[in-house]
Amino acid sequence: MGPILVIQKAEVLNMGKEKIHEKDILKAAAGGNKQAYQEIVTRYKSTAYYVALGFVKNTQDALDISQDAFIRAFRRIKKFDQSKAFYPWFYIILKNLCLDHLRKRRKMSETPIERIPVFEDEGRNLEIRDALWKGIEGLPLVQREAIILKYFHQYSYQEIAEIIQKPIGTVMSSLYYAKRKLKEILSPYLGMNTGDETEK
Repeated sequence: MGPILVIQKAEVLNMGKEKIHEKDILKAAAGGNKQAYQEIVTRYKSTAYYVALGFVKNTQDALDISQDAFIRAFRRIKKFDQSKAFYPWFYIILKNLCLDHLRKRRKMSETPIERIPVFEDEGRNLEIRDALWKGIEGLPLVQREAIILKYFHQYSYQEIAEIIQKPIGTVMSSLYYAKRKLKEILSPYLGMNTGDETEK
């Protein structure tokens, strides 16, 4: 089967309307319309890439894994429940590929952290970025997922719960403990007080 996706140069579907509902696009994709599925790739390619990067900490690996995830999702699209949102279903495919990759690469912790724009302020010290990514990398899986989805992709608690298939209480507690751990790691760089404070 030839390449069906090019994440770097995804084309935008032109179906005669400025805004097309995602369910209509997915229905067309399930019918074998590759151009329709390319629009889904266009919508989620950036999110998928950075989620993968949050797991594997390597730009090329993240690109390859996100590409593979879209290809696998397309092959399974006929089995997708059209009454549900696409991304939570796709996220499971993406996460499993990331975890498979990490199992095969036991020396993950030795991989250099990529210098990616974590902060909006580009003047931030790169040392802080590296410390942050290393801290995220060391978090338990659920905490790592919650942090990435909440603060890098602005998903709500409810959306995160649906995506990672955990109770919303687990999401909230995971974020609390993850933030507390990251605050301890970053305190030497930012002069933060590591004492317990009320979390928002």
